[in-house]
Parts: sequence; C-alpha cells; structure tokens
Amino acid sequence: MHGLYIVDADGHVRDNEDELKRYLEPQWARRVFLFPKDAHDRDLGGVLGKRNVNAKVQLEDMDLEGIDVAILYPTNGLFIGEVRDRDFAIAVARAYNNWLHDYCQTDPQRLKGVALVPLQDVQAACEEAERAVKDLGFCGVMFPTYFRYATRSCGDPYFDPFYATCEKLGVPVAFHATGGERGECRFDTFLGLHLFSHVPEQMISITNFILGGVLEKFPRLTVGFMEAGCGWLPFWMEHMDEEYEKRKHEAPLLTKEPSEYIRSGQVYIGCEPEEKMLPIVAQMVRDDILLYASDYPHWDSDWPHTVKTVRERTDMSDELKRKVLGENALRFYGLQSPVPTT
Repeated sequence: MHGLYIVDADGHVRDNEDELKRYLEPQWARRVFLFPKDAHDRDLGGVLGKRNVNAKVQLEDMDLEGIDVAILYPTNGLFIGEVRDRDFAIAVARAYNNWLHDYCQTDPQRLKGVALVPLQDVQAACEEAERAVKDLGFCGVMFPTYFRYATRSCGDPYFDPFYATCEKLGVPVAFHATGGERGECRFDTFLGLHLFSHVPEQMISITNFILGGVLEKFPRLTVGFMEAGCGWLPFWMEHMDEEYEKRKHEAPLLTKEPSEYIRSGQVYIGCEPEEKMLPIVAQMVRDDILLYASDYPHWDSDWPHTVKTVRERTDMSDELKRKVLGENALRFYGLQSPVPTT
C-alpha cells in the first residue's frame, strides 16, 4: 500500500526530569525526583528501546518508521497518579505541559501533545486542561488509570467536572496505563509484573467508566483506552453484559447494555501492530475505533518496524489498514485530514 497517512496514536517523549525542573518554581525544582521511581531494569541496561531522545531525534525516527504525525504521551509523567502531594502534582503537570509545548514547536504539524493534568484536584485539572487545549494547542488529555493514594474510580461523580470540561473543549480523554504497580507483591520478576499491568488496568478503568454512566451524563464525550491492546475487549464486553443482566440496579444510570456504549463510537481502543485479534475485534466491535500505536521509544516497542508490521499483514484489508494506521486517530484527536497533493 502506498500513500497512507500514518498517525501514531500513542507515542511517547523522554520527559527528562532535569529538563522539566527548568520549568518549575524553585521550591518544587529542588526536589530530587518529580515522579516515583523503582529499581526495575526495564530496558536491560539500554539494550531495549531508546533512551536519548529529543524532538529532533524523534522526528528523524518518525521518518525512518514512516510516521507522519505522532501523538505524544509522557514516560515519567505516566506516574503522576502516584504523586501524593496535591500542590506538587499541580505544579509538575503545568511544568510538563509547558515543556511539551516547547518540544512540539520543533515541528507543530507533526508533533502533537496530550496534556498531563493533576486529577488529585479536579478543579485544578479542569483549569489545566483548559489552558493546555486553548493556550498550548494540545489535542487530548490524559487520565492515569492508577492513583496510589486515592480510592475513587474513574466513574466516580467526583470527576464529572473534568469530563464536562473535556466534552466542552471537544478533546478526548485518554486513559493510559503504566507499566507495573498493581499486584507487585505477587510477582517475582518485572516480566510478570509488566505482563499483568496494562490490560487489567484498562479492564478496571473501562468497567468503572461504563458502569458509572459517564457516557449517559456526557453524550458528546470521547474516550480512549490506550496501550493495552484490543484482544481482551470482546471477552470483557460479553462478561460485562452477563454480569450487568443480573444486577442492573447497581448501575442505575445505564439505559442499555455495557457493550452498546463501547460500540457507540465514543470509545476508542489502542491496538498493537502484531495482535492476531486485531481484525477479529474490528469485525466483532467496530473497525473505526482501533488506534495504531508505536509505543516509541519504550523498551517494549518494536520500532522501527511497527508500521511495516501492519502494512504487511495479510489478514487485514487495505481499508482496515487505512483506518487503523491513521484515519481513526485523526477523528479521535480532532485533527484535520491531510490535503492530498495532485
């Protein structure tokens, strides 16, 4: 296939903390760490993934991969949900967004930012989302799937003002999982911990989000569940419907089965280029909600072969490849389709 417009719906930046500190006020910048750390050797000493990445390098690597536009999520900032200090979370989110804005200015047509917001304080999160979208030009807002110090689920009415803000702004809320916190006492290796992290986190998130009736309250809201693949989705939709059928009174805001909300076109799902279930999910759920992601420059990315993997698949039609590799992401993030040259 030629002439495909490729949008990486879930790429990442290397948000180096020393760089971020230059965007923080002195009382915050003096802290040793901005985000929680662990001792896991994720990249096997630099063998996997790519450590030293800046905007210029990222654009060169996008050219090598064949990516036209990259939607940028954090790396260290994925762990903002584990920051206990509310005021610090507010300051760090603002600093990160300012840094990312400058990063994207290297080529604003190809580098698009997703805002980090401090959901430890929902009003502050609303204000930062407004600033990031209106002033910085970001095309989405990230919702971390895990908060170490909070008991509220993403379907809790506490977050309604945030969802209302994103609906009003016309930008999607992207639920993004991180690589290993839950169940850590039950695994002896990072392999087991990471294997268990993303999919269970998104199962929890989509369950709470749907059963909480968020899409009933905000019918124009668009959401995405990122970096967990899509193969789990048909099973979980069926499982949710079966359970809901017997206990509808515990999800009183719903007016239809959970799976119908997922099929509504308001819910998008990130997918892995090599997933065998991808065309099956496209057929069973929808083919216009699946989002290609490179996961560059992380240790578990298959860069620079992710686009090639999709292009060369024989179990996907050309139409499905176009949707997954670009068209769906353009719609999800509200970006303009490129004008074809003649």
